[in-house]
Amino acid sequence: MTEPTAVLLMAYGTPYQESDIRGYYTNIRHGQEPPKPLMDQLVGRYKAIGLPSPLARITTAQRDGLQDALDKAHPGAYKVYEGLKYITPFIQDAVDQIATDGITRVIGLPLAPQYSSYSSEDYHNRARKAIEAHPGMKYLPVRSWWNHQELIHFWSDQLVAKKDLTDRPDTKVIFSAHSLPLRIIQGGDPYKDEVIGLSNAVAQAAGLNEDQYVLAWQSAGRTQEPWIGPDFVKVAKDLITESGMKTIVSASIGFIADNLEICYDVDMELAKAIESAGGTLTRLNMPNDSPALIAALRQVVEETKAE
Repeated sequence: MTEPTAVLLMAYGTPYQESDIRGYYTNIRHGQEPPKPLMDQLVGRYKAIGLPSPLARITTAQRDGLQDALDKAHPGAYKVYEGLKYITPFIQDAVDQIATDGITRVIGLPLAPQYSSYSSEDYHNRARKAIEAHPGMKYLPVRSWWNHQELIHFWSDQLVAKKDLTDRPDTKVIFSAHSLPLRIIQGGDPYKDEVIGLSNAVAQAAGLNEDQYVLAWQSAGRTQEPWIGPDFVKVAKDLITESGMKTIVSASIGFIADNLEICYDVDMELAKAIESAGGTLTRLNMPNDSPALIAALRQVVEETKAE
């Protein structure tokens, strides 16, 4: 029997229960325990959306959905593993399991459509470091996959279905993605350009003109250095108070799952800001483990294997 190829799905991870939050946050901070104000703030956010966060279930469902899709298309050719950056099962653990299973060819696939040296490459570096302990293992990294038609049309189909709303002169679509430190982009990182590329591709597929949408950034880190802007909360409030918009349609195209940045930053923080300004928020569904997302991931794997 031919040896299968391992597919290592890599994601940020999320606390499973409140007692996990301190260790999780300490891992994010490279081993430094968070100050009490930051810790309290994060605990409050997770309590607000409810624990466990839906992200844990969704990531596992994405893994299982991709395994099923690959099994149907290529029986026995792939085995999908889940490796997380900041909580179990860690990327290291997944790589060790791949080695235990006797697999020597690994496709590393970050669950983030746009590539960034700040985020995506960190996944690959962690996987490569783990693989160093297993001589003979070959690693095939996936950089970005934002331009897959299944993903583009997942978003554009929702906008087409809301055409009566988006065609109104008092409605604006805000595409958003996770902000990054500005120095990363100024250093030549492609992330911002890829986000712009996806927003324009979705808008074109949905038939939106340039006046119907804007791109903004969300969930910037709480650090002293500047991050990419403008922030989507400010953009939304300004559109309502200064440009006469009544409805904001939020499409967080930089993410693929309901996580803290969606369930809190969009559903609570952005929604509250829009309501206080006198407007209404409509939020598009996230890909999660939808057939469209699974199809895009399957295509990415097939293309990488063929290289």
